Amino acid sequence: MRPVERVRGTHDRLAGELARADELRRQLATNAASHGYQQVETPVLEHTDLFLRKSGGDRIAQLYAFEHRGRSLALRPEFTAPAVRLFIEHLQGEPLPVRLSFSGPVFRYEKPQSGRSRQFTEFGCELIGASGPLADAEIIGLALDGLRLSGVERPRLVLGHIGIVINFLGGLDIDRRAQDWLTWSMERLRKGDDSAHDLPPHLQRLEASFEDVNMLPANDDEIDAETVAAILRQAGVDFQGGMRNPEDIVRGLFAKRRRRYDSQVLHDAAAFVSELTRLVGPPENVMQPLRNLVSANGLDLGPLDELEQVIGLLAATGFDPSDIWLDLGMGRGLHYYTGMLFEIYADASDSSQLCGGGRYDDLAQVLGARQPVAACGFSYGVERVIAASVQVEGVGAQAKVLVLQGDDPGKALSLAAQFRAAGWTANVDLRGRNLSATRRLAQRQGYLAVAREAVGKIDVIRLADDVTISHVDIPSPEQVGSR
Repeated sequence: MRPVERVRGTHDRLAGELARADELRRQLATNAASHGYQQVETPVLEHTDLFLRKSGGDRIAQLYAFEHRGRSLALRPEFTAPAVRLFIEHLQGEPLPVRLSFSGPVFRYEKPQSGRSRQFTEFGCELIGASGPLADAEIIGLALDGLRLSGVERPRLVLGHIGIVINFLGGLDIDRRAQDWLTWSMERLRKGDDSAHDLPPHLQRLEASFEDVNMLPANDDEIDAETVAAILRQAGVDFQGGMRNPEDIVRGLFAKRRRRYDSQVLHDAAAFVSELTRLVGPPENVMQPLRNLVSANGLDLGPLDELEQVIGLLAATGFDPSDIWLDLGMGRGLHYYTGMLFEIYADASDSSQLCGGGRYDDLAQVLGARQPVAACGFSYGVERVIAASVQVEGVGAQAKVLVLQGDDPGKALSLAAQFRAAGWTANVDLRGRNLSATRRLAQRQGYLAVAREAVGKIDVIRLADDVTISHVDIPSPEQVGSR
């Protein structure tokens, strides 16, 4: 029969690669623990609504979601929402701040390519219950520390702040879809897509319809929402499954109808976003032009003040400010961010993002917290960090010895157990072939030595040079390797 292939966009990991990943996660967890972050675990499977409440359109499109026995479920695409849910469910009454770390697989349906898979491993941390530049600097410093410890020698930090765009959009008379398009277009613009400033189809249709004659009465008060809802029900419109009742839906449609847009507002907003995304570079080069742009649009300079404070705090911990870039066009594709954003790359020339995160002060309440809770966090792509690292190896892998069966398999099992107690990885030869064939096979499988019990001694054959060393007691791996 034809072999069953693995799912596209996923990867098998053999022993050596798995050992490197496990060691990296151990290093990152140890580093997080030294900063006071406690490791927690959330389920791979969550209710789909957890990710729909505050995710961007791109992330929703990437969900592995399905219906099962009347419930809508999804494989987690990231850890922030599950970590906040865990906080609400178990830790909401604990003293703040709460510091959490996590690790495990996540799933996103996106086009597989170099450095991008549909299943990959994340490690991250969340600082819940703390606000301000000092908390932002703590979470960024923790992310930088973890990368340096794992062998990324001089990471490059890119800083942004979504607060400027949120303040700008808040002053415009445009609907949520238009606002979402503008924040989404920032990411496209910063990635070189010059068409991102073009209005999307639904806004183009809106612009074209401004002068259309409306067949409904000019005054919506003449229309009764309850009557319209009843007519729609009679026409077979299904209102089931929504969070609002039919009358509220109709009133919302009336409100949208009353809204009148100035199409120039949309184009001016796109122009502002485009100009913002072009001001990218070292703080000393772009901070003043950014201040000029923000001031010219009558916006609050507070987000830029916060970023300057964060840069100063990171410098106080020893991070070189010359390794920082500002990019106020950063959006990161998620609607739950409210403030500082950041991404970390291996170096100034590497385009592979190793880490990303930011501040999300309203997510906890959106997910059901009793009150607003300030929070920020980050996550690494473990496989990407391994690819960028110069140090991560399968540290702690034990030297391997293959014990020959001999005439008494029971003694061979006992001898293997004694080798393990002495710090070896030990197996008994199960094939029972001659010594020459067994040595060749053992060497191919990465064994350091072959061992057998002789009268009153233990013979250890070192495979690198085929030297036999006799011992009275079980030797350590160092004794065999140093001879």
